[in-house]
Amino acid sequence: MRLGEHVLRLTGRIAAPDGAGRGEPDDTDGTDGATSAPLARRLFSGMGFSALAQVAPLLTNLALTPYLLGRLGLDRFGVWSLILVFLATLAVLDGGVGASLARFHAYHGARGDRDGTGRLVVGSLTVFVGLGALVTGLGALLAPVVVSALDVPPHLSGEAEQLLLALGPLLTLALAANSAIALLQANARFAGLAAVSGGSCLVYAVGVVTLIGSGPDLPLLALLTAGRYLLTTVGGLWLGARHIRIRRPLMPRSAERREFVGYASRMQLSGFTVFLNGEVDAVVVAALLPVRYVGIFAVGYQAATALRSLPLYAFPPILTRMTHVYARHQLPGAVREFHAMQFRWLPAVLTYGAVTTAAVGLAVEVWVGPELALSGAVAAVLLAGYAVQVACTGMRTCFVRAIGRPGLETRYSWFSTAVNLALTVPLTIAFGVVGVVLATSIGIMAGSLYFVVLCRRLADLREQHLPKRWVPATALAVITAVLGDLLVLQLGWHGALPLLLAGLPAPAGLALAWLFIGRELIHGPRTRAETTPA
Repeated sequence: MRLGEHVLRLTGRIAAPDGAGRGEPDDTDGTDGATSAPLARRLFSGMGFSALAQVAPLLTNLALTPYLLGRLGLDRFGVWSLILVFLATLAVLDGGVGASLARFHAYHGARGDRDGTGRLVVGSLTVFVGLGALVTGLGALLAPVVVSALDVPPHLSGEAEQLLLALGPLLTLALAANSAIALLQANARFAGLAAVSGGSCLVYAVGVVTLIGSGPDLPLLALLTAGRYLLTTVGGLWLGARHIRIRRPLMPRSAERREFVGYASRMQLSGFTVFLNGEVDAVVVAALLPVRYVGIFAVGYQAATALRSLPLYAFPPILTRMTHVYARHQLPGAVREFHAMQFRWLPAVLTYGAVTTAAVGLAVEVWVGPELALSGAVAAVLLAGYAVQVACTGMRTCFVRAIGRPGLETRYSWFSTAVNLALTVPLTIAFGVVGVVLATSIGIMAGSLYFVVLCRRLADLREQHLPKRWVPATALAVITAVLGDLLVLQLGWHGALPLLLAGLPAPAGLALAWLFIGRELIHGPRTRAETTPA
């Protein structure tokens, strides 16, 4: 109980934009004289439900991957993985609309502008339908050419062409689902979001286990995926209906369009680098190696991105909170919010990254078996870069998006891409598929450090020192996680359930690290936000 009180007290100090750490009331929730404790509880509750919403598809994919590998075979699973890469790439290349919705929905929500939210919903869905129609037309024209250009086994070419024709509808539904999710996130409807996400994933998982057999079932798998997106869209818009008012004009006004397009164009430039730094790796593998290696890459990539995503579960409520603070208190309030959060964020995420990077290779082998041990190496290399990226850029990304300066994110993303592209060919020649992801990892590390420099120039966003006992605490956590996973690996069990067992040593190591540095993170030295006057 005492630890919970400390955490609530800590979060309350983080959340207060005007009186951080001084017990002054926070009126940013629209009430007069509201204390920080209720706000802290809401923020913590939001993080918890946000985690549930995002962990549902993560656990679904982890549980179903061994099942799909067994039912489809590695070649057919490789084709499905390649189609998902195409879908993820097209979802990123949407003009920056999807990546911008959460920020603008939050801004409208902070001002109680339901009409503006309604125009944004209608406008974004219209764009997504148009993009889906465009991709459908291109798929009809180019599907045979794309399949022949890739190393797809002849007996799978028909299914691959059918999936390419389905990309357009899948894209529209995936983007619409992201739009509904952004609406709920921006209005702090995290409990509803968790219910929608969990329910749609449950229906999808039951459908896959019930209907997918060992034959040519890839089109059916695409249909089940479309159903999951549709359930998320309908459920999200239904729960978010009270934040929307549909009135004429239905589309955003010219001033709103100019502001949104300016923001979204910079987010699109950043999003394009996601393709170059991540999804393009699968395309490179598909172009140079047999299609089964796409499946090997996909397993490692899935494991790395899943572990990377865990700290990011806190982002939606933090971005919503920081945007609300900026809407009411402008740049000084957002700077104070950043400093108070980053002091705790950096050491915690670096420790988490070190532990998961050291253990992920063993965990992947427990998950899918020794024949895919190369996937574990792919995951470890990628996760090392992701750990640095999330630690250094996480709070800074929330900050620049909240204040409407995504151009800085664009600059660092393109810097990462330039380093990645320069290293891809020589490292691939030297190390094969691992060299492809090594170039990506080095690139995002270099870009993350550049982003730190850019944000320091913008608003003097500086780091505090790491806790004094951070190094021994992290070393103990790493040793605990690795030894524990080695013991699990010796059992010879493989699959989703053994993976749960392999996932226990890492939290145990992190708990030991918390014993060393947790108290300092809660009570530690006063942050810049608490010592520097506004």
